Amino acid sequence: MKKKIIFYVLIFLLIFFTINIASFVLIQSVTKKNIYTKEYIEFKKRFRKSNFKTIFPHPFFGFGTRENYNNDENFNNEPLFVNDINKINLDNKVKILILGGSVATHLSLNNSGDKYNFKNKLLDNKDIFEKTINSYFDTDRFVVLNAAIGGGKQPQQLFKLYYLDLINFEFDIIINLDGFNELALPLSENYQINDHLIYPRNFSRLVSTFNSNFDCVNDINKRTKRFLLFPILELYDLYKIRECHFSLEGENKNTGTRFSDMTNFKKRDLEKSFKHVKKIWEKSSEKIDDFSKLKKILYIHVIQPNQYLKDSKKLTNKELELLNYSKYGDLISQYYHSFNFENINIKNNLDLKYIFKNNNNEIYRDYCCHLNNYGMHLISKEIVKKFELELKEMIKN
Repeated sequence: MKKKIIFYVLIFLLIFFTINIASFVLIQSVTKKNIYTKEYIEFKKRFRKSNFKTIFPHPFFGFGTRENYNNDENFNNEPLFVNDINKINLDNKVKILILGGSVATHLSLNNSGDKYNFKNKLLDNKDIFEKTINSYFDTDRFVVLNAAIGGGKQPQQLFKLYYLDLINFEFDIIINLDGFNELALPLSENYQINDHLIYPRNFSRLVSTFNSNFDCVNDINKRTKRFLLFPILELYDLYKIRECHFSLEGENKNTGTRFSDMTNFKKRDLEKSFKHVKKIWEKSSEKIDDFSKLKKILYIHVIQPNQYLKDSKKLTNKELELLNYSKYGDLISQYYHSFNFENINIKNNLDLKYIFKNNNNEIYRDYCCHLNNYGMHLISKEIVKKFELELKEMIKN
């Protein structure tokens, strides 16, 4: 009897050991992380969720962000700006509208902790572009109204501009910092779920899950912060996190939905789709330029850099470790070099894809596209230097 018990215990241990080995290998193959490292714990933390929807469908520019600031004088006090413009005195100021995606939002509010001195002005994560331009010209005349949309892409910038104009906002300068989202998001996300490439990112998922039940959020947030010794338990945690995310946001392969059927989506091959998204980007910018000329506004279009673009930066060891998101990285590596102004008829343009080509410093801070405060300052300074004459004219009066 004793031998039998020992035999069954050994069999159980062998099965348990085998299952855990298999779970360890599976997690590592999917996440590219060893579960017994700090990097894995940091990886899990990125899947934390809020207890409410931060993104809401917007009828005119795709989607808005609940956490943005509103304006007291707006028609209905919508959260439209990254920075709190109610705290800004606009009298005798040169008003700069910022458009773009999340990198453009970081010109006003970044998620980085580094600090940098420029002309005796301390730059941290707040108002980087505004501080840079005012310090450069030794003035306080320039103010930034940042209406960039995290996760947004053209033509969302175009239609948000139209919307702001409709509700009586006025600007002297428009700076549109974009490029990455316009390529990566439609081809890696919309394309996969049969949403039209011109639509906002994952729009059918946003609409279909807007009234999701958030009961699972507290549970998965606990799971993202803890470490379990056995890989099989970690695998179960990842499964529950994935299940909750799909419940809140829709599955990332939800093709053949009523939405895609009703909108008559027709999938083309990747090369044709790339040409299509590039044309959307070009046409959107030209329309902003047309609007700006009509309103006598200085329009500046800037293409942002990205770490996945080959030979665009001397990456540090830490930055090299961040090159682990092939969903975006493969597309950027293959196509981003051809995002340029060759076919865009715009006078004031600046291609910053290779701004960091000879820079050895730490600049990129995540696996996607985001920069630290130092990097955002370098982008800001390059924009100001390139258009120094045009910008100086703005503060002569």
